[in-house]
Amino acid sequence: MKIIKKIFAGSFLVIGLAILLLGTIELIDSNKSNEDKEGALAAIVVFGIPSTAIGTWIIWGLRQQHEQKLKQFQLEREQLFLRLLQQEEGRVTITKFALAAQISIEEAKQYLDEKAKQLNANFETSDNEGIIYRFPE
Repeated sequence: MKIIKKIFAGSFLVIGLAILLLGTIELIDSNKSNEDKEGALAAIVVFGIPSTAIGTWIIWGLRQQHEQKLKQFQLEREQLFLRLLQQEEGRVTITKFALAAQISIEEAKQYLDEKAKQLNANFETSDNEGIIYRFPE
């Protein structure tokens, strides 16, 4: 469905912008008759502006959907992080978080580093577990 919306948005924008551009060129061309200029203005008003507006509106809607999904994803990851902290009594390793969140080690490390700065966590190292993030309870 998203692909179809993107195709429609692109089509409306290309058509609308082309009509706006060509119509504007007709309007500013001093060699054109008044009848041609009126036709160009009518094309701009009837086809160019509405088509461009529809394409823009579809793109805006897609962007809003994307931002909403991103916020939901971030909230779910935050909730997972908090549950893991609670289960592990404030101690989290990169591998435990990566497994729980189903993300790469690099992403898990980056996320935990950000949370450690945000929540003033301490670090421990262990031969078995590697870096252990100790968050205040």
